[in-house]
Amino acid sequence: MALIRSVIRNLTAGLRGLFRRREADEELDSELRQYLDAAVTEKIKAGMRREDALRAARIEMGSAEAVKEDVRAVGWETVVETFWQDIRFAVRTLRKNPGLTAIVITTLALGIGANTAIFSVVNTVLLRPMPYKQADRLVTVWGANKARGYDLDLVSYSDYLDWKSQNRVFESMGAATDEMYTLTGAGEPVAVIGYAFSPDFFDVLGVPPVLGRTFGRDEDQPGKDHVVVLNYHLWRVQFGGDRSIVGRNVTLDGKAYTVIGVMPQSFQYPQSVELWTPLAIVPDYAKDRGIRWLRVLARFKPGVTIDQAHSEMKTIAARLGSAYPKTNKDYDVNLVSLRELTSGDVRPALLVLLCSVGLVLLIACANVANLLLSRAVTRKREIAIRVALGASRLRMLRQFLTESVLLGIVGGAFGLVIAYWGVGALVAMFPTTISNLSIPRVETIPIDRWVLGFALLASVVTGIAFGLVPALQACRVSPNESLKESGRSGTAGSHGRRLRNILVVSEVALSLVLLTAASLMIKSFVRLVQADLGFHTDHLLTLRVLLPEYKYGTDTEQLAFSNEVLGRIQSSPGVKSAGTVTFLPLSGWWGTREISIAGRPADPAAKNPRPVWSSVSPDYFRATNIALLKGRYFTDQDNKSTRNAAILSASLARELWPNEDPIGKEVNVQGFNGTRQVVGVVGDISQLGIGVHQSGINSEPTSEVYIPFAQEPTHLLCFAIRTAGDPLSVANAVRREVWAVDKEQAMSFIETMDQLASETTALQRASMILLAVFAGLALVLASIGIYGVVSYSASQRTHEIGIRIALGAGSRDVLHLVIGEGLLLTVAGVAIGIAGAFGLTRFLASLLYGVSSADPATFVTVPMVLTAVAVAACYIPARRAMRLDPMVALRYE
Repeated sequence: MALIRSVIRNLTAGLRGLFRRREADEELDSELRQYLDAAVTEKIKAGMRREDALRAARIEMGSAEAVKEDVRAVGWETVVETFWQDIRFAVRTLRKNPGLTAIVITTLALGIGANTAIFSVVNTVLLRPMPYKQADRLVTVWGANKARGYDLDLVSYSDYLDWKSQNRVFESMGAATDEMYTLTGAGEPVAVIGYAFSPDFFDVLGVPPVLGRTFGRDEDQPGKDHVVVLNYHLWRVQFGGDRSIVGRNVTLDGKAYTVIGVMPQSFQYPQSVELWTPLAIVPDYAKDRGIRWLRVLARFKPGVTIDQAHSEMKTIAARLGSAYPKTNKDYDVNLVSLRELTSGDVRPALLVLLCSVGLVLLIACANVANLLLSRAVTRKREIAIRVALGASRLRMLRQFLTESVLLGIVGGAFGLVIAYWGVGALVAMFPTTISNLSIPRVETIPIDRWVLGFALLASVVTGIAFGLVPALQACRVSPNESLKESGRSGTAGSHGRRLRNILVVSEVALSLVLLTAASLMIKSFVRLVQADLGFHTDHLLTLRVLLPEYKYGTDTEQLAFSNEVLGRIQSSPGVKSAGTVTFLPLSGWWGTREISIAGRPADPAAKNPRPVWSSVSPDYFRATNIALLKGRYFTDQDNKSTRNAAILSASLARELWPNEDPIGKEVNVQGFNGTRQVVGVVGDISQLGIGVHQSGINSEPTSEVYIPFAQEPTHLLCFAIRTAGDPLSVANAVRREVWAVDKEQAMSFIETMDQLASETTALQRASMILLAVFAGLALVLASIGIYGVVSYSASQRTHEIGIRIALGAGSRDVLHLVIGEGLLLTVAGVAIGIAGAFGLTRFLASLLYGVSSADPATFVTVPMVLTAVAVAACYIPARRAMRLDPMVALRYE
């Protein structure tokens, strides 16, 4: 509290000094004459003739005639000298008001610094050219089936070959699919994320390697495909940046692969991929159009637009639908630019933040303009004398704008320092990658020439923006009227008061918009983190294992590994239960399969559910505490020797049998042989991200179908381990148990479920924090603006207040008079701000969860809080006015 009182006291003293009237006319005139004489003497000492020195000094004092004469006499050099004289005079003027100058520079530094920091992120993620050749011509090509709700579906190999051969709009086209490998022979086994590229995929991207080469045309043939291109980061970390790595063998999944190249550090396609291998086509996959497993990238021919390409690809898709109705009926094509695909999920958040920080800068400009307007009133006598000495209106306008632009540039310089500190915090706040979201991997945010250019432009434009209104107001000064005014009547005039009031109303309105947006984001984030996920994230350790096919190629081998590791983990100290699942919740990894009711006649027009599926061990549900609603969990008896079983989530059971008991019913699950009997129904869980491309934030329940792991083993095993204490305390023990079974088995993503949940909401959390900071800054600036206007108005009405007190007005009357003025401005700003907030917060809809962009509680609470802060800001000058001595006030000039 002492610190707050000290800040308020210093601020009050600074503003009181700002609004104090200047010296009398004679003293000001004397000062200007002394300045003129001193300037002439200084220039004579520097070697100028007396006539030239007098002419240059008069230029500095603002004589328009002297400017014309000097330009004719000495030409361009004098214009440059005049420019520097304007700057020197501006510096001297600002040095005479250190309190005001410090307040203005600090305000501008915060506004410009915050804008520069956010722009640097936007520049890095959305604007900076992608590290590919002519990246604007790159587009991803997807299958689509709107009837079944697939907008971005994978592509079969046969469809890819037909697209590639029949189109006339693409210069080149490549296909790829994701892979995971276990890298051994270089220390501990490491799980690496890979991508299998068709031989021409690197050519489509147009990026050469820094070492070696990329794939040859025949290296997609089985037997010739054991070559690998390394990611720069993997090369540096695992192989020490050894330039002789090209031509050497590395071991992936127990097989030797020859390293043929290393890609540049900037090459990260797709995100988080560590190496690339050739896409070797398996004949069965090549023939079956129903197996969709490829991601396709294409490069436009020069001059082709995305609309033209989309039209042609739709024609090809329709032709394939007619030729292959069994697999391609109703299948369409969807094109998404590479830029949109890689940054589409983070774009709304960044644009909202950029708009928000822009509003903060506008509020700062309004605040500074208000301060300079008040300062211009104290300079009326100076301006009048300079105009009387011959300075033109344009000359005065130039001088005032020179001062404001100089303030803007100095504020921008300090703002760059703030931005430099801020970008480090932004990198830490925004995750480098989230599996559920398409977020470009940003490990550093450079302050490059584009960011510096933005800061300079923002500084100059800001200087003009906040300086133009005070400059125009100052140029309206009438020399005759100003020089004849008495000290008591030397107020700003009604026009100046209106301008200051308009600026304050604007500050309040913009602040309310920001406060409303921040409140909605905070409320949304609270509901997001409090949402019922359908399972318990506490005391839950997770890790992922991908069993290499060369070692675990059969169901028996996969099941044996799973059972032995689970047995060892469950007997470890501190472990309460453990289970496996194919696709761990919140991990961003999932697979879907169509499900239908067994025995029901097929309806071509019907849309069968396509839930997330997983093979799970019997104890998985107990480890995650997923509730059993009907029937039973899986047991060890659910194996290949018994009837096929399935457990459904509650939402899936309701969708299949709205008014029936699903227990004992039978279903068909795509990709699994035979029908399956439903033996249980469990609670829904939320994946916090599935479907985010189509519908924004999603923590709604995800329908799921679970299969016994003993009946359908998989290579991908995700372990969920419930512990009695800190989950990470048993991580090393779990690693030892896995290596005790297979010393070459790699593990990845060893983290707690709480960490997974935190990573999933990281984008919303960062957006909420930044919006809250911007809103808080806007609230402070608005309250200072209100305080400044009310304080200045009260000082100008000192004589009037003294008369009122002398005539019998009480302290309460004075309080109502002063606070009423500020409250009127606040109410006007709140009314405008509410209207603006209703319009602008609609753009937040894609970032909100469980909260409407027109949430009534928020639109009631925020104006009340803002009004309360405004009243508190008005109370300080009101309290000072209440303490006025009538005799002193009546003599006030």
